[in-house]
Amino acid sequence: MKKILLLIVCLITLVTGNIYAQEVVTDPVTSFVIDLGSFTGLVAVVSAIVTQIAKLIPAISANKLAKIGVSVSVGIIVCVLAWLLQLTPLLDGYVWWQVLIYGAAAGLSGCGFYDVIKAIGALFKPQEDV
Repeated sequence: MKKILLLIVCLITLVTGNIYAQEVVTDPVTSFVIDLGSFTGLVAVVSAIVTQIAKLIPAISANKLAKIGVSVSVGIIVCVLAWLLQLTPLLDGYVWWQVLIYGAAAGLSGCGFYDVIKAIGALFKPQEDV
């Protein structure tokens, strides 16, 4: 019975792999593509940049509020640059302050809303004297 189940799982894996396999198209001009056409793409870029900044400056990783601040500022900078350079149709038709709000939301999403709420909640928690 175990051999039959293993065979079925292997066959399903083989068929699923062939169905979802995709031909890789390489363009000699561009080898690295960033999809800024969606909010998820912006959040991914912000998260990647903040991760690299945190590797360069270890003090940011130690302080959660500093990491949130860096994440929000990077989100704003990325969104403003994408808006000014017209890199994404996502931000077309927005006014500058709407782009700032969108960047702040992308930055907060990049560092995680749970971390933001947890760090802000820790500010209002009474400190225990040890």
